[in-house]
Amino acid sequence: MGRAPKRTFKGRANPLGHSAVAGAATTVKSKEEVPVLLKKLSSDDANDRVWAAASSSNLLMSEDLTVRRLLLSNNVVSALIDCMADSIPDVILQVTGALHKLVAIDQGAAEEVCRKNIFGAIQALIPRLAKSIDDIIKNSDDGAKLTVDERNIVFQTTDNLISILWVLCETVPWSLKQINNMALIPFLISFFKVIGKLPASLVQTAGQFLYTLTDANAHAQHTLFGHPGATHTLFALVNARHGIDGVLAEDLAIVSILAGGILANIKPTALSQLEKTYKGRDGGIPEAEERPWDELSRALLQIISGFIQFDVDAAAETAAAAVQSGIAAHAESEANGAESPGGLKQEAALDQLNLRISYVQLALELAANIFTDEGAEDAELAADDSTPSEDDEDMADGDDDIGSDAEDVTRHFDENGSADEEDDVGVDFDINDMEDILADESTIAKEADDVVHQSILGVFIGAIVPLLQRLAKPTKMSTLATAMSECAQTTPNSAATKAIISVVESFTALHERALSCFNNVLLVIEESLKAWFRKHGDNVDQWWRLLIDIAQLLFGTVGSSADLADTDQRLRFAVLEPTISCMWTLARSAQGAVPATREQIEGLIHVCEQAPNSDLRVKAIGVLGSIACRKPGHVSDNQRIGTFLLDSVVCKSLLDAGAPAHSRDIEPIIEALDLIYDIYGDQAYDYDEPVFVRGGFLAKLRTCYLPMRKLVKTIDRRVKRELRDRGDLVVQNMRGFIDYKDSERRPAHGK
Repeated sequence: MGRAPKRTFKGRANPLGHSAVAGAATTVKSKEEVPVLLKKLSSDDANDRVWAAASSSNLLMSEDLTVRRLLLSNNVVSALIDCMADSIPDVILQVTGALHKLVAIDQGAAEEVCRKNIFGAIQALIPRLAKSIDDIIKNSDDGAKLTVDERNIVFQTTDNLISILWVLCETVPWSLKQINNMALIPFLISFFKVIGKLPASLVQTAGQFLYTLTDANAHAQHTLFGHPGATHTLFALVNARHGIDGVLAEDLAIVSILAGGILANIKPTALSQLEKTYKGRDGGIPEAEERPWDELSRALLQIISGFIQFDVDAAAETAAAAVQSGIAAHAESEANGAESPGGLKQEAALDQLNLRISYVQLALELAANIFTDEGAEDAELAADDSTPSEDDEDMADGDDDIGSDAEDVTRHFDENGSADEEDDVGVDFDINDMEDILADESTIAKEADDVVHQSILGVFIGAIVPLLQRLAKPTKMSTLATAMSECAQTTPNSAATKAIISVVESFTALHERALSCFNNVLLVIEESLKAWFRKHGDNVDQWWRLLIDIAQLLFGTVGSSADLADTDQRLRFAVLEPTISCMWTLARSAQGAVPATREQIEGLIHVCEQAPNSDLRVKAIGVLGSIACRKPGHVSDNQRIGTFLLDSVVCKSLLDAGAPAHSRDIEPIIEALDLIYDIYGDQAYDYDEPVFVRGGFLAKLRTCYLPMRKLVKTIDRRVKRELRDRGDLVVQNMRGFIDYKDSERRPAHGK
C-alpha cells in the first residue's frame, strides 16, 4: 500500500439562507402557475420581483423534484441570471440565494448555470458590491447612508456570489478556466485585509473558495503569489497569536487555518519562483523570505491542534437537545394553528453546529495533507540515514507480488523457503549472531524513534493523534438508530427525522476525516520507519483497541427501522471503511503483531461477508492476512483465517456457480491469493504443516488454478489495465507457488 494521496475538502455546510420574504410561495398547485410566477421576475413592481425570486428559491428547494424540474423546464435559470442586473439590492439577494441553493443540490442545474454564462453576470456585479463594501469599511458618505439591513444585504449577496463560484469550481471542472479568467484573486484577498470589519462568515467563505481555487490550479497559484502583499497578508493571519480586534477567537482560528491552507497550496509554486528569482546570487534565497515557508507547517499545526480540541460528545448532546426542542416547537406550532412552522431557532442552532463540524473537517484535511507532504519527507530522510533490517527490506516492497514470472517465483521460494538442511534455522545456530541481530534492530528502532521525536512526525504523534482518536470515536448521534432513539423519534418521514439524518451525516463525515488523517500518519511511518512500531508496541496495542472499539460502536447497536435501514447502513459503513483501512495499515506496519482476539477475527470475517463493496472486502481481507502471519503460537487463528481466505473468498467465488454475484469481484480474490502466498511461504512456520498441509490447501489451489486464469482473462486490459496486470501476475505466482509447495516437502535428491 502506498502513501495516502492529498485530499480536497468536499463536505459542505447547508447552502446559506437569506432573508425570508413574507408570503413567498412554497408550492404550486398546477404547472400553469410556474410561467405566471416567472413572469413576475421581470415585473415593473420591485416587490413582485422580490416575491418571485424568493418563491423561486423556495420551490427549487422543494422536496418534490417535479416542481424543480418544472421550473427548470420553464427556463428559470436564465430568468434568475438576468435578474442579477436588477437595480434593487433585495432582488439580487433573493436571486443569488436561489442560484446558490440550486447549484449546491443539483449537478445538472450547476452545469446549466455555467452554460447560461453566470460568470458574466457575476463579473458585472462584483465591482458594484466591492464599492459598497469599501464604502461600508471606510464609512464614506455612501456607506454611512446604508442601514444595518442594507449592509447585511450587501454582505449576504457577496457571500452568495462567492459560494456559487465555489460550488461550480468543485462540481463543474470545465468551469475552472472561466473562473480563472475572472481575475478574482485581488477581490478575494481584500477580505483578509479587513477581517475585523466584515462578518466573519463572509471572510471564511472567501477563504474556503480561495483554498479550493488554489488546489492543484497552477494559474491561481502563480496569480496569488504574484499579487502584491497577498502572501504577507496570509502569513500575518497564520501568525496572529494575540488576536485581532473585533474578531472572536474561534472565527480567527478558522480564517487562520484557511490562510495557512491557501499558503500550503501555493508553497511549491512560491519556492520554485523564489529559486528562479535568486538563482545565481550569493547565498541563494534570503533566509527572511524562505523561513516563513519552512515554518508554515508547524505554525499551521499549532493552530489546528488547538482548533480540533472539539468535544464531540458535548456536540452530540447539543444536537440531540436542539432536535428534541425543535420537535416540541413544531408540535406546539401545529397545535396553535400557527401559519409558520415552529423550531426555526433550533434549526439555526443545528446549522451552526453542522458548520462548526465542517470546519473541523477542513482542519483535519489540512493536517492530513501536511503530514502526507512534510511527514513523508522527514521519514524518507530518516530512512536514507539508516540501514534497514532484512524484515524491513522485505516489507518495504509493500504488496508487490511474489515474482515477475513462474520461474522467478519458484526460484524465490527455493532460496527463501527451502527445507534443505544447510538452510535449516536449527543448524549451525550461533547465539552471538542472534545477539548481533537484536542489537542492530534495537539500534534501528532507536534511530527511528529519534527521528520521529525531532520531526513533524513527533508533533503529530504527540499532539494530533490523541485528538484524532477522540474525534474518530462515534457518539450517540453518530448512527441513525442511536440518534433516533436519543431524540425519541419514531416517524421515518418527519421533518425531525430529516434533521436527525443531517446531524448524523455531519458526525459521520467528521469521524471519517479523523480516521483518514490517522491513516495518513500510519501510512507515512509504515513506508519508511517501520522500526518505530517495534519500539512502540504499546502504541500499536492502544491504537488497535481504539479501532476495534469504533467498529463495535458502529455495529454493536441495533439497526434502524426498515424505512431507514439503507440510510443507516450507508452511514455506518462510511465510518467503518476508514476504520478498517487504519487497522490494515497498522497490522501491516506491526507485521501482524496486533492484539487481535478470536472474537475480533470473527468480526472481520463478518465484515468481509457483509461489505457493500469490494474495496471494503479487500481491506478486511488485508487485515485478516496480516493477523494470520503471527507466529509462533497462533495456529488456531491462522487456521480460521487461512480456511476462510481459501474456502470462502477464493474457492467459493471461483467454483460455486450459485455464489452471490458480488463474491466474484476479482480484487478480493487477488488479495486473498497474494496473502496466502505470503502466509504459507515457508514450511518452517509453526502453522504450515497443521493448517496448509493437513487442510489440503495445495489440492484446493490446484483446483482453482484454471478457473482463476479464466476469470482474469475476462478483464478488459484496455479498460482496467492495472487490474489485468495484477491478475496476470497473481496467476503466474499461483502456478509457481503450487509448484513450490508441491516440492517443498519432497525428499531432497542428490544428497
